Amino acid sequence: MKRKLEKRLKQIKGCLMNKAVPELTKLLKDSHPADLAEILNHLRKEERRALLDRLNPEEAAQVLPEMDSGSREELLESLEDTLLSRILEVMPTDNAADILRDLPEERERHILELMKKEEAEDVNQLLKYDEDTAGGIMTPDFFALQGNMNVEEAIEKLRKSDIESISYIYVVDDKGHLAGVLSLKKLITAPGTTSLKEIMDTEVIRVTTDIDQEEVANLVRKYDLRALPVVDLTNTLVGRITVDDVLDVIEEEANEDIYKMAGTDEEEMLDRSIFRVARIRLPWLITTLLGTIISASIIMAFKKIRIDAQTLIGLLAFVPAITAMGGNIGIQSSTIVVRGLATGRIDLQHLWRVLFREIRIGALMGLACGFIVGGIARLWQGEAIIGLIVAVSMFTAITVAATIGTLAPLALKRFKIDPAVAAGPFVTTSNDITGLLIYFSLTAWLLSLVR
Repeated sequence: MKRKLEKRLKQIKGCLMNKAVPELTKLLKDSHPADLAEILNHLRKEERRALLDRLNPEEAAQVLPEMDSGSREELLESLEDTLLSRILEVMPTDNAADILRDLPEERERHILELMKKEEAEDVNQLLKYDEDTAGGIMTPDFFALQGNMNVEEAIEKLRKSDIESISYIYVVDDKGHLAGVLSLKKLITAPGTTSLKEIMDTEVIRVTTDIDQEEVANLVRKYDLRALPVVDLTNTLVGRITVDDVLDVIEEEANEDIYKMAGTDEEEMLDRSIFRVARIRLPWLITTLLGTIISASIIMAFKKIRIDAQTLIGLLAFVPAITAMGGNIGIQSSTIVVRGLATGRIDLQHLWRVLFREIRIGALMGLACGFIVGGIARLWQGEAIIGLIVAVSMFTAITVAATIGTLAPLALKRFKIDPAVAAGPFVTTSNDITGLLIYFSLTAWLLSLVR
């Protein structure tokens, strides 16, 4: 936390401890909702509730969505349903829906019954969509006008609107179907008698309610949009997604991918049960364990190679280098591809271009690493054949690792398996196995030629 925020946290804790209500009220009034949310994250459970009791529903409605999910969940457990329903009524509809999704189903229904009918219907409409779709992250509040309205009338409607952060004016027909869009600048600079349909852009970037939120984020980034209209299957405008919602999606997706590549999830950070945490991590560790058993069996398969003890020890000394370098290169390639798939910069249509590029990069790095480690092996062992075996194995293992690291996420994507989950363990294990196969096969072959 920044120094100013740390000071504010200390002051608020002191006011809560000493029950200094006037001082606390002033501190809360002078604090930004986002800062209050961060302060609430650092308070104890009873302190959070005491602080929230000093906020009115409008203030609480601004603070709750900004809190960490774990801290907010604890706070919501302590709130009476009546109080929470009053807060949700004045909260932006999409934020209210997000909070209700985190509650038990029975409590969710009860709170909706306590809310005013109009607000409850709006929130309930959003709850019908999956939370990771455009429908789940959109807000149903948007500014839309019919195309036969002129600019002067539109500006007057705009002045009377209570919708926050209007970036675009959407143009609809008499049935609510999305027909066009125009920016605020285009509206206010056009002659007052011009109809909206004359100046609107009919090529509207839009999404349907069932589109995945990650694809929504990619569209906003690609076309540099401040908001994105959401339509249903009949092209009826039902909501919009603003850039702040997209930023949340980008952070959420990035965190999710990072946790998945480690074979875990964000819930583990908040989960106190060591047994549940172990259950989350164990499947991927078992996958790696099976890979090591296969690697051990490869080593055992070459035990009949006739070789003196000194040469054997010299060759075994470089096994960690071969497997580690192959694993590192493979993870680098797979991480680049997984992230590229997530952001839309890489797709299956560009398979060969991406693959060829990574193979060339792997070959170049393999050549450099093979030359270095081969020279070291030659100096240590005093035999040129050992240096050659290590150098060629390193070059081949790294090149193959780059190929596997590139192909694995693309293949998983093709078979509708999330590459963020499976690519890491698969690539690491595969490269260990292929690295050992390459190393010992080359050893057996080259030694048979010279001895």
